[in-house]
Amino acid sequence: MPELSGIYDAGPIQPIALIRENLSIWTSGRWSHYKVKNIEPMPRSSPMMVEMVALSGAMTIGANGTINAQILAILQLGENELLHLRWEPIDDMEGVLWEQASTGRFVTRGVQARVNLFTSTRDPYLCTTTFFILGKDRDINLEVRNPNPVAMPMARFVFWGFRYHLEDIKDTNIIKEIEEGRRASRWLPAEGF
Repeated sequence: MPELSGIYDAGPIQPIALIRENLSIWTSGRWSHYKVKNIEPMPRSSPMMVEMVALSGAMTIGANGTINAQILAILQLGENELLHLRWEPIDDMEGVLWEQASTGRFVTRGVQARVNLFTSTRDPYLCTTTFFILGKDRDINLEVRNPNPVAMPMARFVFWGFRYHLEDIKDTNIIKEIEEGRRASRWLPAEGF
């Protein structure tokens, strides 16, 4: 079994923390602290696939066209749940990920990287596609770009990873120890920083 070292490990996806360990998650412009209650895998499978042309209500995505960012119902969560996912397109499309609709994922000051059929060529385990979703009403949005000079009938994307059930850490002494580095916690971004 691989050893846990970082949240973007360049190997097969694995849990970022173990049951009963602490997670410190960047969300809503601040760090929030949790204890992991349970973890379950979310395998790459047909229920974890979304077809964006059908979801948009269109018949095709036009040549060099775009499907505007949309919430993906398959990735919506309840309170104190966390999804840790990787993803890729099945069809020749580019995906643009938005966290909470207005914050781009995989961005710098001047560019927002996209995930496409060739991402796995240089990144076989798709570790660079890793992202996190925390809790209810903090949904990601997926925008699709057709890089082809012809209309395409499908734009399928598939997701896989782990779902965590979390418990809020309310004890202010524990929170202080985590923030001062005196108590262990795995730190991760659930939204753009």
